Amino acid sequence: MSEEFEVSKIKKIRYNLYHVIFNEEIVQKFTDETMATFRVNQGTVFSKDTYDEMVKNDQIKRAKSRGLDILSRSSKSKMQIKSTLKREGFCEEAIENALEFLENYKFVDDQKLATDIAKNKASTKKWSKRQMVSKLMEKGISKNDIEEAQTYIDDDKELENASYHGFKKFKSLSESKPFDERLSKTAQSLGYKGFSYDIIRKVIDEIKKENDN
Repeated sequence: MSEEFEVSKIKKIRYNLYHVIFNEEIVQKFTDETMATFRVNQGTVFSKDTYDEMVKNDQIKRAKSRGLDILSRSSKSKMQIKSTLKREGFCEEAIENALEFLENYKFVDDQKLATDIAKNKASTKKWSKRQMVSKLMEKGISKNDIEEAQTYIDDDKELENASYHGFKKFKSLSESKPFDERLSKTAQSLGYKGFSYDIIRKVIDEIKKENDN
């Protein structure tokens, strides 16, 4: 005898979403569209094939909707959306279908996201290239998209950002401390922010020059 799934209980959890319990123990979320399409009512019995089709179709539709909802709050990378959908219990097929939909309609675009972050953070947060690369890697941005984004932070911008942080750090240190100690702490701070040795050296030279005058 083939496996069957009987609807034991139905509970409305939102205006268009239901918890449907099958065989007294299996809980699924279905939209009102799925409920109507498959005529899901208490006591209805479904074959395994029909049950699997219901679950898959509903998850695909809800994953797309959830993906749009996530992006309505803030821009996200493919990996971030995938991680959220996976954590919320969507099946792999529904997740991949949702990501394909979001990409096809340009709702999610990792290259644009990487470029926007590079341009914005280099200007507002004065990030170093290394700091920007680290943040993009955390978002799961691909190596190619990261390399493209890096072109928006040239050497002049990198030095400008490092100078901003360097002078700010140096001036925040008490003048009662030895000059060389203040320089050392400034260099350490810039290193922590991801600036290269050559850039740090140039900033330290700028600070020395300003304080010689």
